[in-house]
Amino acid sequence: MGNFEVAFLGTNGSVSYNNGNRAKYGTNSICVAVKAGDETMIFDTGTGVCGFNSLADDWNFSNPTHIFYSHYHADHLCGLLFFSYLFNSNNKFDFYGCNFGGDIKSVIDNFLSPPIHPVGLDKFKAHLQFNTIEVGDVIRLSEDVIVKTCGLSHPGGAVGYRVEYDDKSFVYCLDSELANHKDDEKLREFMKGADLLVMDSFFDDGKIIETWGHSSWKECALWAKDVNAKRLALCQHDFKLTDAELFIFEEKAKEIFPETFATSDFMRVTL
Repeated sequence: MGNFEVAFLGTNGSVSYNNGNRAKYGTNSICVAVKAGDETMIFDTGTGVCGFNSLADDWNFSNPTHIFYSHYHADHLCGLLFFSYLFNSNNKFDFYGCNFGGDIKSVIDNFLSPPIHPVGLDKFKAHLQFNTIEVGDVIRLSEDVIVKTCGLSHPGGAVGYRVEYDDKSFVYCLDSELANHKDDEKLREFMKGADLLVMDSFFDDGKIIETWGHSSWKECALWAKDVNAKRLALCQHDFKLTDAELFIFEEKAKEIFPETFATSDFMRVTL
């Protein structure tokens, strides 16, 4: 079996913004790459996807590379505008996403069209395949790599992903309002025993804004403890937070769930 590795290329929520006090944790918007054996996956294409080439020296990218979307808000799509791999005819990408306001191809086609952007899908030279999926679907990428899905509470809808490979699991559940999942046994089962659980810790404890579709570091730590995860990655940082404030989030979360860390751009974790 090959390696099971996760690369956090973008960890910031909402926008790619540097307030002058953010250097350690980075400012790229959400993008997480995963290498499971022979399969390469990208979860969301915020500005962090522009750093995908930083993995080229260590990863033998699969062809096709699989791109999964949690949802289609702009901060999770915007990196596609500058993703150079789409202009190489030797590359193949399979896109996956639910019908949240439109099937995945129409959503991306609309986003990459004038007046938003001058270059549309017809200008990309890479071979692209679009797969509209449903919450609850199980996607088998190969004999050894399985991707499971689960619904999340977020305005307009969102989906979480669980990658299983070599008896280990990576769970990606960003843009979720955990308060609305209080009695959600499906989500608990989905996260159960994850070797790496990536969660939305946008808010400080006691400062959650209801209906925004995000959670706090404390909620994430309590859930990680409850589902018996091996490690918890705090992600989707509020863009206004400083390095010092994010460090405090991390330390407080560790008091509840010791195997917690706050993600930073270009951080890599081996499962």
